Amino acid sequence: MDRELLRLYFICGSEDAGGDAVQTVREALEGGATMFQLREKGQHPLEGDALVRFASDIKRVCKEYDVPFIVNDDWKLAEMVEADGIHLGQDDMAVSDLPGYFDDKIIGLSVRDRKELEVSNLEKVDYIGTGPVFTTSSKADAGTAIGVEGLVEMRRLIGDMPMVAIGGIDDKNYKSCLDSGADGISLISTIAWAEDVGAAASRFLEE
Repeated sequence: MDRELLRLYFICGSEDAGGDAVQTVREALEGGATMFQLREKGQHPLEGDALVRFASDIKRVCKEYDVPFIVNDDWKLAEMVEADGIHLGQDDMAVSDLPGYFDDKIIGLSVRDRKELEVSNLEKVDYIGTGPVFTTSSKADAGTAIGVEGLVEMRRLIGDMPMVAIGGIDDKNYKSCLDSGADGISLISTIAWAEDVGAAASRFLEE
């Protein structure tokens, strides 16, 4: 895959935005987000037809901006709305068990550290998400922060494979992730809850 797509990877679900989540995604893409992942979690996540409509609406926005639309862990939803790819965690289904639809799609896998890397089959994986780099409140089960030292170590272990940093990233620390081997950064709340979503996204593209 084109590693430049990972440069500013925005993640959002219906409960992550302060208002209209579809509009929030639109504004983030307008601000320059290069990839999007639908991660529908929270206390009252959308289900059934409501989730399919929500995913379909966001996919249309992503297509309008020519930005890949990735679905987190729900392969049935991803296939139903013809997503551009899927992102799996260590506790989700194995990449090798994904149906044929994903043979030519983008596949991402969360790999936190050396231990997880050793048990991960990366044969069909296009990129890995590594973190949390810093302490985060966006994901309750994110685990202990690995620091930028964890990114450096992972880059050394995976060689040239595309890698995006995730977890607790803000406008004060994102450059340290890029300087430590990450091809890009992944954010949720820092963009989704910003007063000006587009401006919040665009400032993360500054070198």
